[in-house]
Amino acid sequence: MRTIIICAMLAILTGTGCRQDKTKKVTLERVVSVKVYEVDSMAYKIPVRVSGMLASRKEMKLSFKTGGLIREIYVTEGATVGKGQMLATLDLSEIRAQVQQATVGMEKAARDLQRAENLYRDSVATLEQYQDAKTAWELARSRKQIADFNLAHSRIRAPTRGKILKILVETSEITGTGHPVILFASTADEWVVRVPLADKDIVKLAPGDTAQVKMDAFPDELFHAEVSELGAIADPVTGTYETELLLINDHPHFRTGYIARAVIYPAETEKDCYVPMEALLEASDNQADVFVVEDGRAVRRRVRTGILVGNGVIVTGGLKAGEWVVTEGSSYLEQDTKVQVVHSIKEALQ
Repeated sequence: MRTIIICAMLAILTGTGCRQDKTKKVTLERVVSVKVYEVDSMAYKIPVRVSGMLASRKEMKLSFKTGGLIREIYVTEGATVGKGQMLATLDLSEIRAQVQQATVGMEKAARDLQRAENLYRDSVATLEQYQDAKTAWELARSRKQIADFNLAHSRIRAPTRGKILKILVETSEITGTGHPVILFASTADEWVVRVPLADKDIVKLAPGDTAQVKMDAFPDELFHAEVSELGAIADPVTGTYETELLLINDHPHFRTGYIARAVIYPAETEKDCYVPMEALLEASDNQADVFVVEDGRAVRRRVRTGILVGNGVIVTGGLKAGEWVVTEGSSYLEQDTKVQVVHSIKEALQ
């Protein structure tokens, strides 16, 4: 009987000790109150940022139709000229002599044709002789037209209102047929910003995509543009594709060569998760850590970050829509810390 009483007392003491240990364990586990954000997916655009140069959409290399001695250049680089204004001329002595020669030849051919026609009418000349005379007159007339055309194009006139970008020759030099003499930019037409695009950027864009342009020459102004032309072939030296951004609003003081910085917005959108900046821990090199609430506990997770959007960042990997990330209270958390969610700020951030 005595033995039974002793065993019963030991059992009671042992059970009491176990309950005390369990109570201590529950009491020691820390619970941290946190605020969370429910991850949601977001459609967004990745802008393409690039620098380029302002240019007239219509630039021309003006030249003479025929070669010869340059007599006079009437303009200087940077000058603004009106439509039809004389820019340069050749020495016309030789060209005028060619016109005179062609005129005399045509007059002689006309007389020969008239004589052959009279003789043919009187049955003195044959049909072949008459036809030969007519052909000779037509050839002489063509030579006269060519000479007149060359005379007219031995002067360079401004095709439209514009600016002289560069003069490529000097007075008294001999220039060849079609050799560029003046680089001319029309200001009566539209202005573009020509930008070099890498292959990874040009595949995102399409004609009509919008852009915003800033220029050092006009630091307080923002110009709107759209993609008007995408390069079809890469530059063999740089490997980039020259693309044109057509400016919608221009400026009276635009000049070819101004440096411009453009942000191009693709029409196509991408979709990924979005989280507020407060959720990120130790962000670097497009990676960051976040605390995710799983089954009432904080789990530290590495995520891949993208571009900034508003007060948050796009997460391209490591999170799914609907998960909870901790936005306030992270500094008190460790891996597997028990948490109590006191507030969700999804509505406030969206």
